[in-house]
Amino acid sequence: MASHIDTLRASILVKARVRLSSCGDGLDFDVEQIPRPFERIEPRFGDCSCLGREDAAIYFAFCGETLVGQVFVQMDRNAMAHVWNLRVEHGHQHRGIATALMNTARAWARAHNLKWLRAETQDVHVTACMFYRDYGFCIGGADHMYLHAMPGCENETTIYWYLAI
Repeated sequence: MASHIDTLRASILVKARVRLSSCGDGLDFDVEQIPRPFERIEPRFGDCSCLGREDAAIYFAFCGETLVGQVFVQMDRNAMAHVWNLRVEHGHQHRGIATALMNTARAWARAHNLKWLRAETQDVHVTACMFYRDYGFCIGGADHMYLHAMPGCENETTIYWYLAI
């Protein structure tokens, strides 16, 4: 399975971004169209170091022989399950694949007696933000500086998501 790690799409077309706002005791977001859409190339992970470890797992979704989704989950230092690199191949989105992968990550976390899932997105990943919100995650915070050192991402905001399980 190591040959499948991070072989899915590596770009998204950014046509909108989310804008965070206060909502009662928490945060929510609205979607704003941007005047000049652009392509954002995702960094490749490609690291197999979490294979075979008790504190991490990688799950894949296939349609026949074709890889169509992936998710990584790892126990973090706060005894939460950090979910990352959740991707679904273009043309296979909105078919329940991300939900099935997240359900699997959630089951992994429960099996490891963890009480929370944690994920992060960027404000340019509107579909991901909508997925996490619809799945039941809440926004725990945002960081406007975190991506300043990554060329092409300097103006993006990292959004942190949490779900009690």
